[in-house]
Amino acid sequence: MAKIPKEVANYYSSQSGIHKETLMEMRNRILELIPGATEIIKYSMPTFVHEGNEVAGLLANKNHIGYYPYSGSVISKFPEIEAKYTTSRGALHVPLGKPLAKSELKKLIKARISMCQEVRSEFDMSNYEEVDEEWRAIGLAAPARKALIDAKLYKVSDLRKISLEDLSNLHGMGKSAIARLKVVMHGKKITFRN
Repeated sequence: MAKIPKEVANYYSSQSGIHKETLMEMRNRILELIPGATEIIKYSMPTFVHEGNEVAGLLANKNHIGYYPYSGSVISKFPEIEAKYTTSRGALHVPLGKPLAKSELKKLIKARISMCQEVRSEFDMSNYEEVDEEWRAIGLAAPARKALIDAKLYKVSDLRKISLEDLSNLHGMGKSAIARLKVVMHGKKITFRN
């Protein structure tokens, strides 16, 4: 496990009991998912930085541990996670003694890292032009087209392969894109996989 920087170690050592146990378990899980992450204190909480971007933060509160994905839109991409926890704008309230599951952390962190790559314009939609014609014709925005193509979904009939939940979990797939796809699918009598 990575050595904890002094100011971060001071934060963890200032906690005790179940607060500290929950924080440290979540820290360990995060570092298993992004072993090259560095830890800093930002906004008075331990923050995990991956390739120069803040991707997760942990904050001990009186009755819970706050998990902060450093983007207000990450949590809403995963309604199954959001439904399990109390939330505030941009944070999950994780019950003491019940750290986020590694699978949940993986989804949240992966979505945040993907957002950081898009902000830095690390993807070039010209690489997708040969395969996104049907999605462009429907009028989908670039993030939704990229999400579909990355999932190897090249035409409307390919949507039979996935569930609506799987589609909703694709990073870049917003509510308006899903609504547009549903209309087109209905017109072509295509349904999602159950």
